[in-house]
Order: sequence, then C-alpha cells, then structure tokens
Amino acid sequence: MQRAARSAVWALPARFFRAGAPVLAADKESLLQLRRRTGLPILQCRDALQRCGGDLAQLSCETDFVARTTEFQRVVAQAALGAMELCRRAPPAARACSQHFLQPEELAELRTGPGGGPLSEELALAQGRLGEAVSLRHAAWLRVRPGAGFVSGYAHGGPAADPGAGPVALGTLGALVACGARGVARGGARGAALEALGRQVAQHVVGFAPRRVGRARERRRGGKEEEEEEEALLAQEFLHAPGRRVGRVLRALGPLCVTGFVRFRCGEEPTGDVTSR
Repeated sequence: MQRAARSAVWALPARFFRAGAPVLAADKESLLQLRRRTGLPILQCRDALQRCGGDLAQLSCETDFVARTTEFQRVVAQAALGAMELCRRAPPAARACSQHFLQPEELAELRTGPGGGPLSEELALAQGRLGEAVSLRHAAWLRVRPGAGFVSGYAHGGPAADPGAGPVALGTLGALVACGARGVARGGARGAALEALGRQVAQHVVGFAPRRVGRARERRRGGKEEEEEEEALLAQEFLHAPGRRVGRVLRALGPLCVTGFVRFRCGEEPTGDVTSR
C-alpha cells in the first residue's frame, strides 16, 4: 500500500522547485467527489488523482482511501465472519488440521449473519454507498479438531478497525497458524504462553512466506534440499530467535507443533499447507 508524499507549493521563484501537474478545471469535479467519499484532506486527494492521471475510476482500497471507511471495513468483517460460519458447518475432517480456499460461488453465497442474506447483496449495497466497485476475491479458513490444538492469527499493515468489525483483524498481510499442544489446556499461564508463541509463528509466516510446513533436516549446501528447506516453515530461521530454526524453538519452548497455516497478502491468492498428521 503506497501513499503519495504531500507536496506544498510556496511563493518562491520557479527555478527553486518543480511543481507537479496541476489538477485541471475538468478534474475539479473528480477531486470534489473523492473528497466527499473519503473525507480526507484535499491535498491528499489531489495527489492520488495525479498518480492516476485524474481518472477517478482507477482508485481502489489499496490507495488507503476506501479501506479507511467504516462501510468497507464492515463489509470485510461480514465476509470474514461468513467464512468462519461456513467453517463451523463444514463436515468433520479426518486430519487434525484442515483448510479450505473458497470458490467464487461460495464467496457470493456467504451469509452476513444469522438469518441474513447472501454477501453478494450486501456488496451491491456497499458499492452504491461508496461509489466504488467492490468485489470479494479471496477467502479461506483453517481449523483444528476440538481438543487437538488451536488457531493463532496475525494481521499486519491495516487501518484501525471500526468497533463494529467485532473480532475481525484488518490488514494487508495476515496469517493463520494451526498449533497442536497435547496435554495442555487453554487458559492459565501455560496455555497463554503457548498462544503467544503461536502468534509469533503467525508473524513469522507473514514475514518469511513459507510454502509448506515441512520438517527440519540437515542441510546439504548448494543442493536441491537446501533450496527446498528455505521454503519449509519448520526449517527456517525463526523471526523471534535469530540463529535458531522454527522447529527447534517450538520443541524447546512448547512443546508446540504446527500442523498447518494460511497466508494472505492483499491482491494475491492466499497460500498455505496442512501436514498429513
């Protein structure tokens, strides 16, 4: 997510500065429309329009304007809660951990709440209120069997969530991590420590973008195994313990095992992996 730097034009001779292209009279209406939609300062709206060549249709939530609105955040929260409800209703899986990447037809039929209509209808209403094209592109869920562990999450780079969003975390990057901790009940000091460790693993997944859970093995320098291990979560150097692999830290501080993860990045397909255990 990029933001344009604000520029100020002072009453100095022209040779001391280079001004950006001014907003033409024909673009003033677009400038006023963007100002009314977002409520942001006029200079920030002008800079955004200049980056887009004055084309109001090119602005999206990645410009940080739409994403700041209560309306957009509410729709995102409804989508997340709808996906979570779909996860709860999914048939039990044979594995301790399971994940699912939703297809377009599933996204359109997500429910906005108990007795609510499909999310596609809410998206159409939001589009009218925002004056922007709004579409739901990606969603996924990750879960563990009851008693087999818990799911930790982390979101990065998002605006402050609206109170109406409930338990939903907003961000341009995020991760869910399925953690297994046998014999340790949630709650209490021990359970809280394991949940904090799980959140650190989710932060690591956001930062290091592993391709699979994997397992730690001895590396063979310069060979294919080394390249493959760079993509394995458990074999990577832990973000919160430089010089130590993720798998070793989890065994020492847990014991905690990772059975799956899902990673999100704005504008990209989500990625993830689930172990066979």
